[in-house]
Amino acid sequence: MAMLRDDRINYLNIGLMGITAILAYFMPFETFLFAYAFLGPLHYLTEISWLHDRQYFSKGKYDFIVLLVIGVLLSLAAFAKDFGYKIELYNQFVELNLFDKLLVFALFSAILFALVKNVIIKVVSCLLLFVFVSGWLDPENSLENQNSTTIFALTSLVPTLIHVYLFTGLFMLYGTLKSRSKSGLWQMLGFVIIPIALVFLIPVDKEKSAPSDYGKQAYYAEGNGFHNTNLSILSHFRLIPEVTNQDYVNYILKDPNYIPDSLKYRFVLDRLFVGKTFEVQGKDSIVSYRPLGPKYEDIEWGINNPVAKPSKVFLDSIFPIEKANLIKQQSAPFLENKDELFLIQNPESPYYQQPLTLAQLIPSSHPAIFDWIYYSQIGIMLMRFIAFAYLYHYLNWFSKTEIIQWHKVPKVRFIAVIILWLAACGFYMYDYGLGLNVLFFLSFTHVLLEFPLNIVSIVGIGKESIAIFKHGFKPLKSDS
Repeated sequence: MAMLRDDRINYLNIGLMGITAILAYFMPFETFLFAYAFLGPLHYLTEISWLHDRQYFSKGKYDFIVLLVIGVLLSLAAFAKDFGYKIELYNQFVELNLFDKLLVFALFSAILFALVKNVIIKVVSCLLLFVFVSGWLDPENSLENQNSTTIFALTSLVPTLIHVYLFTGLFMLYGTLKSRSKSGLWQMLGFVIIPIALVFLIPVDKEKSAPSDYGKQAYYAEGNGFHNTNLSILSHFRLIPEVTNQDYVNYILKDPNYIPDSLKYRFVLDRLFVGKTFEVQGKDSIVSYRPLGPKYEDIEWGINNPVAKPSKVFLDSIFPIEKANLIKQQSAPFLENKDELFLIQNPESPYYQQPLTLAQLIPSSHPAIFDWIYYSQIGIMLMRFIAFAYLYHYLNWFSKTEIIQWHKVPKVRFIAVIILWLAACGFYMYDYGLGLNVLFFLSFTHVLLEFPLNIVSIVGIGKESIAIFKHGFKPLKSDS
């Protein structure tokens, strides 16, 4: 009966992969948003409960406290930024690169928690590990580390796509090898083939796949949403094109805010008078002025100036003309080689003489960035995979209820889980960005607490693979 049950669940999961792929194809952004808001919180709560009953797959009873404390610290810093509470705490985390350091330390320390029982060895090893990680990810090494795919994977992908896709696949593969399930192998094949076909083989219809206005707003979430995850992936792997001289002219020099209106009078006066002299009674004289604010009335005009203070009407009228002349002047040398890569000439810049991607040149809220994330072919291909990975991650968890028994908990705890889940859904329905902020602790901490299980799965795959190599893929006999 056990084998029949496993087969049934494995084939169910293949079907769930197909349904997930269909939804990710037609509505990639909305599929993700729905899954993350309504299935995600229930997954966090039930998995943490399940992990707790299994001592978080750690050798020590209290090992999980280290991961929990890291989750609390990262959440406090995130809350400080999102809600403006003790914002200096967030700034310190950024300055010291503590977000990356603590995340990588949590992952590496989970190896010790999953494999080492001796407390002294774990404590000493954790101290040495923290020193190593702090040095490796020190802000002074940021220029060396910024292009490292290893560091990008550890700091940006581990809590997102690696967690929901790679670690899910490893957990599934461990179960398949441990049970010697042939249907499980078919499930693993589907887990690899279906997203590949979804992303690379099925043509992209950019109009039909683009998000609704609400979907775009929720995904961006005032700069705090998953928009930044897509942008970081597209930028790191150079899927957004590198900036040409023409791009620099279009996006920087011709940007309406390149010379903002707040600098209008200072700009025009400088254009009219800087470097120029006027003869007064046979002597050269310069114009003296000080703009003390953005308004015309804020201009302090020297009493001994050789010319009268220009009128407001005159300065207003020539501002667009002088601005256009300056932009044309500055654009000319770039447009002579407009198709060449734009390279920063300032030796003090960290990007000196290095090509930039569009994402490094302009803010993440720029319309051109929105076009790449929400409307481009590569942006939609990436979103298909993200939607598939997240939705199936949750469905796989709930489909295996009969096997892993996550629902077998005390009634009071189960009721508490349901109440908290409904409250979480309420936050997302009221305001998606608020839901992301409030649920950050649960969503991030459940990733940290799962690290020892991920290590156990990897070790288990190795052990089962060796056993299969020695004895063959023989189905295990059931005791029932």
